[in-house]
Amino acid sequence: MAIKTYGLILLIVSFTAGCISNHKPYSTLESIREKQVLEDNQRGVNGLGGARVVQLTPDGTLLFVTSADDNSLAIFNVDADFKLTFNRIFTNNTKISGLNGATSLVLSPDGRRVYVVSFYDSALTVFEQNEQGNYQFLQVFRDGLPYEEVFSEESSIKKKDKLGLLGAYDIAITNDNSQLYVASVASNAVSIFDIDKNGNVSFNHAIRDGDNTKYGLAGAVNVILTPNNAQLIVAGFNENAITIFHRNAKGVLKHSQTLNNGKDGVRNMIAPQGLAMSPDGHYLYAACGGSNAIIVFARNSLGKYSYIQSISNSDNKVSGLGSAGYVTTSPDGTRVYVASESDNAVVSLERLNDGKLKIISVMKSEGVKKADALNGAASVYVSPDGKHLLVTTGKGDSLIVYSLH
Repeated sequence: MAIKTYGLILLIVSFTAGCISNHKPYSTLESIREKQVLEDNQRGVNGLGGARVVQLTPDGTLLFVTSADDNSLAIFNVDADFKLTFNRIFTNNTKISGLNGATSLVLSPDGRRVYVVSFYDSALTVFEQNEQGNYQFLQVFRDGLPYEEVFSEESSIKKKDKLGLLGAYDIAITNDNSQLYVASVASNAVSIFDIDKNGNVSFNHAIRDGDNTKYGLAGAVNVILTPNNAQLIVAGFNENAITIFHRNAKGVLKHSQTLNNGKDGVRNMIAPQGLAMSPDGHYLYAACGGSNAIIVFARNSLGKYSYIQSISNSDNKVSGLGSAGYVTTSPDGTRVYVASESDNAVVSLERLNDGKLKIISVMKSEGVKKADALNGAASVYVSPDGKHLLVTTGKGDSLIVYSLH
């Protein structure tokens, strides 16, 4: 299974390059206007090779980007007009480790810490802002196993996997800055790290799929928290499953529910890769690369989820959801955005009164112009004020900024 997992995640990360083309709006119902395009190794920009995930600091003055091909964390300045300029880049060197295949990141609520997870280094790397306002490497958590060994069939790997970080792929943080959660593909686990009042990070434990307990965590590839931090939700890529844990006030997790494709009416949930919650906590969205679909679940008052809709390229005769891998919402919850790598597209959807989604626009690569391509659209991020949409492209090695409204 480990070798199979390695191949699947290689598809997700899209480390290989490809030809790049431009895009045209599918519909004019959504007002999205291209504002800026930053390309790797162009005009002084670095750290966008295989660009994955972005996040703004709380004050909106800095943007962080993880790169799977550049094995890096890059920082960009953001001016008052939301124009980005390159600031600096962190890569592995004699003093820094843990960034090989950097896939995801989160910021502490105050923006002073940056936590990065990497697929190939199987690591959690911590950066901290100093008194001068500059970010610097602080520490790394990893078992130190080379990725060739991580994805081998050796039975001894389980004994060496102490932290549950093998093939680390996604990370979430509580809004009270007390815990970190890491989803790791090869460990089939979600790892919990505690953060004390002084900011010190320590490993707590890992929840894994084991011989006696099957949670649906095989190929754990994405992890999110509900807005009130009362639930932790993990996507199991290899099991076509989404697992929900209840979280109490002390941070203790208890298994609540596992959603499986083909059960309880769930359709088209093949290889779930990206998860997002509506800001009101009522709806869960899953981007599924194996079925080229976006799935919608409704949450009831008891914290249980039920399937209400799927929209897929095949079932709905739409275009733009090929290898759907990342999903996010607007701050007010009225819009949902999906990045689709093989369709080179960003799909915008409207949330209707009954909670179901309706596609309102598709931006998709169709031409040959590099400067505004969506080649291998990897992630979507909406600024907290809802005015800008940022898209990373894993194959286009770029970051595109759009104005909304």
